[in-house]
Amino acid sequence: MNMPAESSPFAFPKLDGSNYTSWKEDMKVVLMDRGCWSFIVEDNPCPEQATEKEKFEYDWRKQRCYTTIYQGIERKFLPLIRYTTDGKEAWNILKTNFEPTSKARLAVLIDEFFELKFNPVEETIGIFCKRVDEKKTQVKEAGFEIPELLIALQLIRRLPAEYDHLVQTLYRLKDEEFNHLEVEKQLVNEAGRIQLKQKDLNLDYTEDAYTVGSFRLQETRKKSSERSGAVLDPSRNPGQYRKIHYPKGMGPSCEFCSRKGHDASKCYKKRNKEKKQAFLSETTFCGTNQAFGVSTDCNHFLIDTAATSHFCYERD
Repeated sequence: MNMPAESSPFAFPKLDGSNYTSWKEDMKVVLMDRGCWSFIVEDNPCPEQATEKEKFEYDWRKQRCYTTIYQGIERKFLPLIRYTTDGKEAWNILKTNFEPTSKARLAVLIDEFFELKFNPVEETIGIFCKRVDEKKTQVKEAGFEIPELLIALQLIRRLPAEYDHLVQTLYRLKDEEFNHLEVEKQLVNEAGRIQLKQKDLNLDYTEDAYTVGSFRLQETRKKSSERSGAVLDPSRNPGQYRKIHYPKGMGPSCEFCSRKGHDASKCYKKRNKEKKQAFLSETTFCGTNQAFGVSTDCNHFLIDTAATSHFCYERD
């Protein structure tokens, strides 16, 4: 039976042996926030001319560096660093034991890199670019550096159809200009243009390419008795309605014109045809009444050719 994960005093899980890559980045931020990261990356002893207060603060921060790391790993791994009280030494011990450097791990990371795909429903193009950059860093830490050309190609390899024009433009860049930084900048700019286009179509959008939740439609419940396409909106007062607009090529299929995004009850082509037929029917009906109608009012005079109606008051 799997043991439940140990609770962490931080906003991220403790080191459990399988999450070292993400744990390392999270712990780095915590150590920086507590003013202890310099003890990991540097060897700066306390100055001899320091005052007693400065020496006390130096020793306190150095001890806090170790205790923070100690609190951030699961209990079963504590024996690895229990014999030391130096934060940098504890950090290096954990790095030796958990950082992936084997060829098998490298192969997995490379596969994960080339399987990265942009998901416009769950992320923005900016976040996707950062995911590619993070995976590139993990591969580098495992002992292999991915060429710049492959990184740039991975950014544009699996993009949605609305980015096709930009992708073709990026392919025409000169070799010295085709790098992942330039590609990322162009993708973020293009994402902003697409957002403005979606805004014009009255879709939900985000104002920044790095904000999660781009192009998400609000889920609503359709009222069965409403024929106009209005639906209840939970964000509004009771009794208020709004219309749902679907992206091009999405939504229900119309049985009348076979296009997507609406049904037959909201098809403008069907409405136009019905209006035209109604107009023709009304015109024909009026003409027929004028041609074949007979007045029953004694005070009216009829002017006709006598082909269909009688001139005299009495029909017979």
